Amino acid sequence: MKAAQIKKYSNEINVSINEIPIPEPEENEILMKVMAAAVNPLEMLQLTGNVKLIQDYKMPLTLGNECAV
Repeated sequence: MKAAQIKKYSNEINVSINEIPIPEPEENEILMKVMAAAVNPLEMLQLTGNVKLIQDYKMPLTLGNECAV
């Protein structure tokens, strides 16, 4: 599957589209086929590292918190 990802925090937008493995859901999770994903202001905070003090993400970080199935 394809994912929009960043490799490091930066004030410049440097997003790449990468092929990643389809995740295996845990027992209490579901797997959805996403038809469209959106980027919102939260991703700008993630891109720049402004939320790093409260949530330091593992890299590469997959963006897109909104989706349509």
